[in-house]
Amino acid sequence: MGRVHYRWGVVLLLVSCILVGSVRGQQPGADVAVDFGAGTGWGPPRWGTNLWWTDQDAEVWTSRWDEIGFTLARVPVPHALIEPVNDNTDPQVVNPDGYLFDTPIVVSPTLTRTMTYRQWFEALRDRPSVDAMFFFSYLSPWLTDNPPHADFSFPAAPYPPNDLDEYREFVQELLRYLVEEIGFPPERILVEAMNEPDLRCGQDPEVPCFWQNWTMQDVADVVRVTCEAASAVDDRIRVVGLAECCGTDVVRTLLDQYPEGDCLDGLTYHYYSPSGYNLGAALDRAARLGSYGLPVYLDEYGSFEYLSEGQAGGLWHSWALPVLWRAGINPAQYPISEFPGHPEPYGRMGLFRDWTGGWERKPAYWAYTHFFQHVAGREMVSATVSVPLDVLAVHRLTADEVEAALWVVNRGSLSQPDLRFVVQNFPSQVATLQVFDGLIGPGAVTTATVTGAPLVFTATVPAESVRLFVLRASAWAPFRLYLPVILRRYDP
Repeated sequence: MGRVHYRWGVVLLLVSCILVGSVRGQQPGADVAVDFGAGTGWGPPRWGTNLWWTDQDAEVWTSRWDEIGFTLARVPVPHALIEPVNDNTDPQVVNPDGYLFDTPIVVSPTLTRTMTYRQWFEALRDRPSVDAMFFFSYLSPWLTDNPPHADFSFPAAPYPPNDLDEYREFVQELLRYLVEEIGFPPERILVEAMNEPDLRCGQDPEVPCFWQNWTMQDVADVVRVTCEAASAVDDRIRVVGLAECCGTDVVRTLLDQYPEGDCLDGLTYHYYSPSGYNLGAALDRAARLGSYGLPVYLDEYGSFEYLSEGQAGGLWHSWALPVLWRAGINPAQYPISEFPGHPEPYGRMGLFRDWTGGWERKPAYWAYTHFFQHVAGREMVSATVSVPLDVLAVHRLTADEVEAALWVVNRGSLSQPDLRFVVQNFPSQVATLQVFDGLIGPGAVTTATVTGAPLVFTATVPAESVRLFVLRASAWAPFRLYLPVILRRYDP
């Protein structure tokens, strides 16, 4: 008979004459059946989140970036912060001293932290697997005819700009600074032409509007000068948009009726689920945008009901990720963390607390970490499920290793005990099985060795929980018979 080894966790081995019959006879039915050889397609090429930064906490931020393992970082670069006063009166001549990229900006309302864009940009530059999407929210009041927002943490006003040459100068100087001063590879830069032009003033009582008193020609003009600025710096810089909050009408009008739409390299939008487990509207919008043949990014999303709080928040995100994955949507969750002064409920959508909360990681944080580390970047494979679970299965093959991962979400109030998992057509008959609690991290709660063809193991998935099962093997593992493994319920 084959052998089972365990390192730690709770592993119950059933060794009896019944097992001999299971090995030599027909396999009984599976609760979850995965076919390693039946690829069903790839998920999105990029996945990530929306970032914050404070100079004093650089090590914390960068260590969390590396731990989560995202490949897309969305970064706010408001004109109102970067060029609060016009650098000079000639948009053809840049005064570098008028741009505050190297200046520590006091983070309000704490007054104990600063943000220096140079440090932030350099930290992102040094992570070669990460693409950075820079987006613009508010204008400095001198560059718009709209009145500034009252009671704002810094002087800021809605778009559109009243001088397109001056605005082009701002975008071009940002991109030039990134490429020439920071050394940021242009092929890793995306610039989002605008943010939520369709959010009406007063529509969201917590978020001052980003655009006011605008026309479609204003939108087209901003897209045009943004594309011109990107091309002037490096043609490899991608321009995406239009980050609508509430639909797709603005970008589809641009694409259908304005030549400026031709310069977009990708399409972005936002969606916050009002309640429950429902992303239908987000999927519908993605389908409409996908018809244009460009990459689609859902670069802000979350749940107004569950936020990212506690077990419920972690469970919602664990469910949402596979939904977006199957649709091929590049996800960028909002935001990576809480941040002092950020309006609610958006602050509590952060995956971990800020310094005022001791940087505590939430269950949702571990959901993203496990998913990005073990599921993202792999090909999806067929999974048949006969019990009320949400299951996404993926595989990966390299010259030295084969791997299968099963992301299993039990949203129900009932435990699913002693489920039989069968993985067919796994290239090796010897595999190491690691079991992770998807809402706790980072290490595996159980590690065992399984052998046989197919690979079979049994596990309980508790109510309202997430389990990640990862099977790995050497590409040259020898043939062995298998011994079923029973992985009893893990209670942290």
